[in-house]
Amino acid sequence: MKGIVTGGAGFLGSHVADVLAESGHDVTVVDLTMTERHRSMKVDLRDIESLSVACRGSDFVCHLAAVGDVYLAAEKPYLAAATNVTGSANVCEAAIKAHVPKVIYASTWEVYGAPRYQPIDEEHPCAPDHPYGITKLAGERLALAYGQLRERLSVTALRLGTAYGTRMRPNSVFSLFIRRAVNKQPITIQGTGRQSRQFTHARDIGRGFALAIERAAPGFVFNIVGDESITIKQLADLVIAEIPTSLDFAPAREAEVPSASVSNAKAKRELGWQPQVPFGDGLRELVAAERSAMVA
Repeated sequence: MKGIVTGGAGFLGSHVADVLAESGHDVTVVDLTMTERHRSMKVDLRDIESLSVACRGSDFVCHLAAVGDVYLAAEKPYLAAATNVTGSANVCEAAIKAHVPKVIYASTWEVYGAPRYQPIDEEHPCAPDHPYGITKLAGERLALAYGQLRERLSVTALRLGTAYGTRMRPNSVFSLFIRRAVNKQPITIQGTGRQSRQFTHARDIGRGFALAIERAAPGFVFNIVGDESITIKQLADLVIAEIPTSLDFAPAREAEVPSASVSNAKAKRELGWQPQVPFGDGLRELVAAERSAMVA
């Protein structure tokens, strides 16, 4: 099938585009930045007409373009709203104009907010209190509403775990820890390090999109999260085991997203999705990439 990946020049979108292309799909990346990895079109999410032109002849849109940096979203909530909410509505409008039958929306586990019970399944109430989670939930709800209100459009939302893999942003905790260790500087943990995440490899997320295109029923929501829960202290220890250095602690960040256990049982049962990249393997891949970048 032929499809669009919005945000496909970025970290996560590029991996999703890679997996879809390897699965046999004809992929076009739509982003503000051009990429040489795939056919690419420079389009702004605010421009519905250009979006609809980009979508013509496609069978699906995987919508990952977003303000995905939680710190940027906190600094500029208006930008997060314009991109994550209005931009998502524009993608749905463009898909309808271009007669694209399916949109897969990249949501986040952070839409749940503080857990009321664990493990968190897809029926858990959503109550985010950070501009990132708030705008991602608003975009998700709008996209799903388009799918309910427009007969020609099927929408599925994937609530993604905290993604990691090569090509991550320089300010990600992985990039910061590995870079400091490679440079023989101490790794600094902000807070106790007991906060945990179900880190999910970007290629496993890509497989989630591929399966959703094939198997997801309209209007459904799925948690696409890894099986393993890793604390920040464990992450630091694993990096130090690969690249010996020291460990420091600093005051915790404000508005840290609370730890939570998120269930992926529905995605396993209904999509046949399984995380395939063990966390240790994915981390070693990142360490190797950072070392290679330093040598280059």
